[in-house]
Amino acid sequence: MTSIRPLLALALPAVLAAGCAAGSTTEAAPKKPTYTIDKEADGRDVYTEEAPQPLPIETEPAGPEAAAPSSEPVTGPAGDMEEDTDSDRSRPTGTSGTSGGKIVYNMKPPKGYKRYNAPGAYNVTKLIYPRREIFGVFTDQQRNQVADRTALGKKVGMQPNMIKSFYDWNNGFDPNWARQIWAAGAIPQYELEMQDPNVATIAEVARGQHDEYIRNLAKGIRQANVPVVFSPWHEFNGDWYPWGFCGSASKANSNACQVKNKAGDFRNAWRRMHNIFKAEGATNAIWLWQANQIGARPKVGLKQFYPGNSYVDWLGVVGYYYGEKGWYHTFDSIFMPTIKHFKKFSNKPIFIPEMGMDNYNRPKDIHNFLYGVAKRSDVIGFLWFNYNKPSEIDFRIERNAASTRAFKKYIHKAAFGFNPKSPVKNRYNAKTHK
Repeated sequence: MTSIRPLLALALPAVLAAGCAAGSTTEAAPKKPTYTIDKEADGRDVYTEEAPQPLPIETEPAGPEAAAPSSEPVTGPAGDMEEDTDSDRSRPTGTSGTSGGKIVYNMKPPKGYKRYNAPGAYNVTKLIYPRREIFGVFTDQQRNQVADRTALGKKVGMQPNMIKSFYDWNNGFDPNWARQIWAAGAIPQYELEMQDPNVATIAEVARGQHDEYIRNLAKGIRQANVPVVFSPWHEFNGDWYPWGFCGSASKANSNACQVKNKAGDFRNAWRRMHNIFKAEGATNAIWLWQANQIGARPKVGLKQFYPGNSYVDWLGVVGYYYGEKGWYHTFDSIFMPTIKHFKKFSNKPIFIPEMGMDNYNRPKDIHNFLYGVAKRSDVIGFLWFNYNKPSEIDFRIERNAASTRAFKKYIHKAAFGFNPKSPVKNRYNAKTHK
């Protein structure tokens, strides 16, 4: 998603003193140019570009988390089971909505899986591999997101168990924001952007020029002491954001091409942030590394941006259904190319942290999407961009009666929904919305 985000970012009370962006510096910063950023840039167009020159990739030794996920059957909203020729799992067929699909759950942690948790910090280990599917939501940040999430949950018969908010660089982290969402029964998801490269760039983060700001973010998350899904610099493989990547087919004045980010800077900046969080004991952060679906930029490889299994909890793929524009309108065309690409370098759980659809054929597309998520044990859920964007599309699930009915019908035909406070054993109670 693009231009709506800067407008939605809440101006939280500043937690930093003047000059917070500078932080401690490990080397002298070069003279900084002035950038002119197009905040209306949109990255959802399809175009072809040649492969960029390969960049050196830092590798990590194989460990328990590098092992392939366990083989187990998967489920869809409905239908009979047939052999899946693309994997060692079974999948349901049929789209009638009748019974017949066997509900099974997401992949288990690899044998020997361990995750460091700081003393006294909320242990998020069980949330990393939830057995049931996450149903998350982004709602209008200008409104009460908890109340809107509750209202939506009543309409579809299942309460979303994750709520996303977008924040720009230099916004502080409000522990009360996270605690309120957690108290309501959902996981807070903090999406960190860097909309103005005149304020900060990923190269500066990699050099240590913004350590103090990052340290204060980590302290705020640790103070909240509830699970927080933390994701900096989403859709990094696109050229529409200032923190993105300038490819061979990108226009010279695109946001990413002005800044000229390097994949190595992205990796190093990510690792630096992660290390600061760990030093501050903020291990209650779940690290979500999310790419835009690769159909928009098929030749930009993702491995070059990957900081390594030790620095990532979930792989994320952002994608939208655009049947009205003749672009993407199936789970296989939107998400599967990226999921298959992920498998080349990691077997971490996969989350769809941002998706939505136009009104091309909502009931059919909703079934197609929920079926696609449910049938893969390595995809742990999704988060719907539930916002009426005036300049583009009303993405809300409840935009019309047909959409709401279809969603309500199919969300209950697979293993969606759980109480985040007991993510492994809990079965969702649709009647009480718990």
